[in-house]
Amino acid sequence: MDNDLPNIGQEIRRLRKWRGMTLEALAGQAGITKGYLSKIENGNAALDRRSTIKAIADALRVSMADLVGDQFLIERSDGDVLGSIPDIRLALLSTDLLSGPPVPAHRPMEALLTETQQLAEWRQMCKDAEVGRALPGLLSDLHAAAAEGQSKQDALRSIVQATHTSTLFLKSLGAVDLAWVAADRGHQAAVMLDDPLFIAASEFARSQALIGLGAYERADKLAQHAAELLTPKTEADFEIYGTSVITTAFTAQVRGDDPEEAIREAQSAAERTTGTNAFWMNFSKTNVNQWRISIALEADDPIKAAEVAEQVRLEDIPAQSRKVAFLIDHARALHALRGRDADVVKLLQKAEKLGPTRTRKSVWAREIVSEMLLRARRDAGGRELRGLADRMGMLSAI
Repeated sequence: MDNDLPNIGQEIRRLRKWRGMTLEALAGQAGITKGYLSKIENGNAALDRRSTIKAIADALRVSMADLVGDQFLIERSDGDVLGSIPDIRLALLSTDLLSGPPVPAHRPMEALLTETQQLAEWRQMCKDAEVGRALPGLLSDLHAAAAEGQSKQDALRSIVQATHTSTLFLKSLGAVDLAWVAADRGHQAAVMLDDPLFIAASEFARSQALIGLGAYERADKLAQHAAELLTPKTEADFEIYGTSVITTAFTAQVRGDDPEEAIREAQSAAERTTGTNAFWMNFSKTNVNQWRISIALEADDPIKAAEVAEQVRLEDIPAQSRKVAFLIDHARALHALRGRDADVVKLLQKAEKLGPTRTRKSVWAREIVSEMLLRARRDAGGRELRGLADRMGMLSAI
């Protein structure tokens, strides 16, 4: 059985040969061993840290998106979701608050406000097909309403939220370049509002897009700027502030700095919130622990990641999208520890049940499944793993 879609290792090999680089040369420039790189290229080792992917991409003189982005969007079982990306792209590239509306808004502001909140909720519920179908029209109408002056302040606030939804939705599908365009549109609206809370929220969205692109230095600066904009007083302030601070902890770890002070500050902010879910960010003590798992994985400390994961109860995570992220990160930790393949598959199956498209498009889930599949090929068992791989489009049709 052969993979009918590229994995990251195959793409690295293709780009390395295109660059005319030897295994030894690429490994040396990326700061990893030749043996590890060979295993990655052959699918015998999973890429499980953003910093390693970024180092390889830099050595190849390509972006992270070239390794983990749109080439993994070809998926027969998720066509409705992925088919929305061209329409979202057109809506974003056809709208600009500075040049006026291309067409008049088709709906009253009240309807647009309602749909903005509805799509934010649906994204967290992993109703990806519904979100994908509705976003293009919402983005176009909101920009037109703002440019026309139809309840301009409300329209601008809704643009910040709608582009935040778009950013995280597109990032989860691997369309990371387009996620940045969406986030930057939201920042444009926030600056026009001249409201520190909305500017901070838009900076968070931009930092998330940049993390997906591997631009960690700038992501860190934007997250720091978001935190500096706020003198927390209200719950919404604390939630945006805390989310921004924990983002700086993550970027610090990826860049090789100490994240502990930022983690403690985020934990302190979480103590001041009761979960109003400002801007649909779900900031809370549980959310901080989810970030701590991701930070431990970037620190190449799967033991700590697994220990923190054991402290998190799935029922304490309100958003379905965040449950999916937690289950995948938990699977990453157990996979790195070895000897827990059955538990890893169960976690990924649970994630797939909650968020099919997001799980199948997750670079981490795909890397785990690809590596485990090679090890399982000689076994008589592995039915559940092969079923998961097939739904990811990683097995040839029989």
